[in-house]
Amino acid sequence: MNTKFFRIFIPTLLFCTQIRAQNPTITRKGPEIQFDHTKHDFGKIEESIHYAIHRFPFTNVGVTPLHIQQVHTSCGCTTPDWTRDSIPPGGKGFIEARFETNNRIGSFQKSITVYSDAVTASLVHLDIEGEVLKPRIDPNAASIPDIGKMSFSAPSFSFLELSDNQQDSQTIRITNETPFTANFEPINPSQIPTFIKILSYPTTLEPNEIGYFKIKIDGTKISHYGFGAIELPYTTDNPAALFNSIYVNYVRRQYFPKMNAKQLAKQPKLEIDVKEINWGKKVAGDLLFTDIHVKNTGKTELKIHDITQDCGCITLKFDRKILAPGESMPIRVFFDTVLKKGNANYNIWIVCNDPVAPERNIPIKAVFDAKVIECQNCPK
Repeated sequence: MNTKFFRIFIPTLLFCTQIRAQNPTITRKGPEIQFDHTKHDFGKIEESIHYAIHRFPFTNVGVTPLHIQQVHTSCGCTTPDWTRDSIPPGGKGFIEARFETNNRIGSFQKSITVYSDAVTASLVHLDIEGEVLKPRIDPNAASIPDIGKMSFSAPSFSFLELSDNQQDSQTIRITNETPFTANFEPINPSQIPTFIKILSYPTTLEPNEIGYFKIKIDGTKISHYGFGAIELPYTTDNPAALFNSIYVNYVRRQYFPKMNAKQLAKQPKLEIDVKEINWGKKVAGDLLFTDIHVKNTGKTELKIHDITQDCGCITLKFDRKILAPGESMPIRVFFDTVLKKGNANYNIWIVCNDPVAPERNIPIKAVFDAKVIECQNCPK
């Protein structure tokens, strides 16, 4: 045997094996979202800039178009913006965070929750942080004391996936980092939805004392599917934290048990005759309408839980939410284009009991002349 060849072949084989182990083959089945980074530190910024803005670029590394469904922030001080067009495979998009600095002296940490139809990461958290500096003042003027703040172990309650037959709970730690005692007012029951129950909530926190805010969310009582966000406002008598709120973010999904191919063949199946509605170039003020058709091509009854849209300018009309096997139904889509200008990108969401694809997205697109913003059909 040629020992020289043997000595060369074995290291080469080991090297190739290592490369294969480090770079396993990934089979992608749909859209996938990949961010360049998920955290940004603004550092020290002046209050006088009014807004600190940062964009988080991302790429669709999947094999089908990606849609950003919604973006929520942990505080009203942060306004989100995002790519509203569908992002093709290999295409790029962005999530923008716009933090208002006015009257927010001191350190801050905020989160942005991104909901999409990505297969393996339908919910992604982005974080921004920094420190807002006090305005420069006359050195001879009286100094403004730093009275601290109420800090939280997490910016919000976030339930990534919540089945409609499931209950879950989370706890957030609250620390009183001020020199004052904080007495908490009870949360108004009318401001709490029936599917949320407060399990623990501080009554009083002394300086440097820690308390716990725990809630339980009941997926069986939520009336809709998909993403949702609830604000829980509360007040204290602490001058550093008089009016506060914390958000509860969740994504409710329908529960399906594991099924084999024979069982799946007996289930309902939703088919939609269009992948998107694209009206092309239009004049603002027109009332556009069209029909889309849905059909149950499965073997059992199809139940449509939700048919919704993400803009009040879109109206949907349909006559039922249950389709027998082989039955179809039109959905009339009305688009009110008054005051529209530039690119318009919206979505229709259909949630049903098709276990293979229970959530469907139909993009709605149009382009309007930016100069035309009047109602063309209104009486003059």
